[in-house]
Amino acid sequence: MSTIDQAILEYISDHSGSRRDDIRRNAAPKSSDTTVWRALKRLVEGGKIEVFGKGRTTSYTVAGASAVRAYLQTPYNRRQPVTYKEAFLDAYIPNKTFYLAKTDRKILHEAGKPNTGPIPAGTYARRILEQLLVDLSWASSRMEGNTYDILQTERLIRFGEEVDGKDRKEALMILNHKEAIQYVVDNLGDIDLIRRDLCDIHALLADGLLADPGMAGRLRAMPVGISHSSYKPLDDAETIDEEFEIILQKASAITDPFEQSFFILVHIPYLQAFVDINKRTSRVASNIPLLKADLAPMSFLAMDDSDYIDGLIGIYEMNNVSLLREVYIESYLASAEKYRVLRAEVDTPEKAALAYRSFVREAVRHCVLVTKSFQADDIMAMAEKEGIPEADRDDVTAYVGDQFRSLHEGNIIRYRLKPKDLEGVL
Repeated sequence: MSTIDQAILEYISDHSGSRRDDIRRNAAPKSSDTTVWRALKRLVEGGKIEVFGKGRTTSYTVAGASAVRAYLQTPYNRRQPVTYKEAFLDAYIPNKTFYLAKTDRKILHEAGKPNTGPIPAGTYARRILEQLLVDLSWASSRMEGNTYDILQTERLIRFGEEVDGKDRKEALMILNHKEAIQYVVDNLGDIDLIRRDLCDIHALLADGLLADPGMAGRLRAMPVGISHSSYKPLDDAETIDEEFEIILQKASAITDPFEQSFFILVHIPYLQAFVDINKRTSRVASNIPLLKADLAPMSFLAMDDSDYIDGLIGIYEMNNVSLLREVYIESYLASAEKYRVLRAEVDTPEKAALAYRSFVREAVRHCVLVTKSFQADDIMAMAEKEGIPEADRDDVTAYVGDQFRSLHEGNIIRYRLKPKDLEGVL
């Protein structure tokens, strides 16, 4: 995109409904009427802006989701071929450029923040991990054509039960999601939108699914194509590496967690940084800033798959984020409501559940795997050895007993146990 095109687009973004004279006077004061008219024509034809009215009443506004949908009515093999535009990323200035409007970010924050005030970063993620593992693993896999339903996904994640007759790669895709999400949550205090962490997430998601296992967790050095799109990604390894670094630098500089989340959803797939599994990587990574800010995660459960793909094609071919933004906001609001209800159920846990979380887990495992029953004296001795204050030992021991007695196949994942471990347990 030329300098004048970018200046005009930025002006129209801030002054929707502007007329040509206003645009020339404020965005391109040194340019002629003809030059501005040609720039506006290019932006309209490229799907960046929309024009309304005729003659003196003609006005311009940034193209919305409707423009993307209208553009996609033309079959992809009849659309003009397009290549990666470095200017799309270059034009984004963290905390000055926003893909999500201020009003949208406010709505998202209100939906995603807890009702009970701030709690330590990552606490929310740990509390809802069990549900997030199922929801995000299923939804993200479904968006790749996986045929497991959500109940089958839950049984696979909790008990390792595959569905007969399905391709084993489908089960592997889901279990890889589980590992990647678990990795994010377990390392939330240290993980960030940096190269090592994004490559680690990709490696976990790609495990056993790439023709060349050496490409897991590594930026690609070969050309790739995009199905049902006229977009041709970069094929130069050095430029891919440079653009990837710019993406991560800009993402890390963004202060709003929702803008960070959406930025990653836009630019990782657009660059096609990896040989495959770019969208999955972006969906898992997009949750990092949300979870670190103790906001409800984006599960993608309610996201319409076809709208998501259309939104990405709007980015690939038009550099227009409008449709994906619309889909993101709508899906997040539905996701946040589900996790708001879940959080309300666990927002006031007993002290033992939070302060002595690790000890409780090991104590319950001890009851199941070693003593095969709950022995209060054993747990009291373990608590003393662990250094738990004497004033808390009775409550912690009682809590361990309650957790042991409530064990069943549906909740033993909390203690990293398997159904067979319950055999012979009193």
